[in-house]
Amino acid sequence: MQYLLPVVIRCLVMRFLFFLVFGLGASLTVAAQTFAIDYRRAMQARDTAKTRKVLAAWQLKEPQNPDWYVAKFNYQLRQAYRVIVGNAPAAGRGVAVQQKDKAIGSMNEGYEPKLLAAARTTLREGIKVAPERLDMRFGLAKSYEMTHEPAAQIEVLTVALAERKAGGKPWRWQEGKPLPEPEAVFLPENLEEYMLPYWQADTPEDAEVARQLAELVNEYYPASSLGPFNLGMYYTMTGQEEKGYSFFQQANTRRPSDWQTLANLTRLAIKLNHKTEAQRYLADLQKLPEGRPAAADLGKEVRKMK
Repeated sequence: MQYLLPVVIRCLVMRFLFFLVFGLGASLTVAAQTFAIDYRRAMQARDTAKTRKVLAAWQLKEPQNPDWYVAKFNYQLRQAYRVIVGNAPAAGRGVAVQQKDKAIGSMNEGYEPKLLAAARTTLREGIKVAPERLDMRFGLAKSYEMTHEPAAQIEVLTVALAERKAGGKPWRWQEGKPLPEPEAVFLPENLEEYMLPYWQADTPEDAEVARQLAELVNEYYPASSLGPFNLGMYYTMTGQEEKGYSFFQQANTRRPSDWQTLANLTRLAIKLNHKTEAQRYLADLQKLPEGRPAAADLGKEVRKMK
């Protein structure tokens, strides 16, 4: 995608969107702690036979333990993983193999389809047992991101949010613990992290996926600034500056002290020739230490406005 106007993309650190060999917290049952320790050791040793043995014993002892499904999924996902080296040129997100500055083949990573489908089935069964376990929902969504299936990823997240809104139990996290942060903070932040690979891909198709994820944030967490911020990015990047400007204004109303929002608002106000607003946003940006470098550059443009 060729951006028609530079925008400040939020700086994100990908966090806990994928799995999980247990932290062995106190919330696990005694039996689960024992199995989880044995499972972790077997996985770290890459002892397939031992891992299978532990999983079989654990299932017999605690057939309805959600963490068994998590462990089984992780094991199956590892078994499905493949690295394919060939002579064909790199495709998609593959990496070219070079020799003396000449591409001689490619290396691609992926998953054996049947084994991956089995892993996803395991996780879906776990979600039926414990629909409140957000870590399993997120893990399933992440698995579709890894195989570049955004429609399925968005469907998983949409179903999760809709079920919660319809009266589902409060979300639980790994090992059944409470979410690390309040839902109104934790969910929007994690959904925004899901957008990052699509923004970085820099194509119209990927930007559309990011837009759909931003719409989910805006619909289900209307008090969060992250929905309108990312929608502002989308519409600005696609040349719809007035619409992008409106969404950034919404984001600024919800979180007035975010320098990235103010930088985008200042830049757009300059582009749209809204001098008074550009001056106001620039003044607010200058008050924030982290925003001053951007304000120094933008200030030159504001002073040129007539």
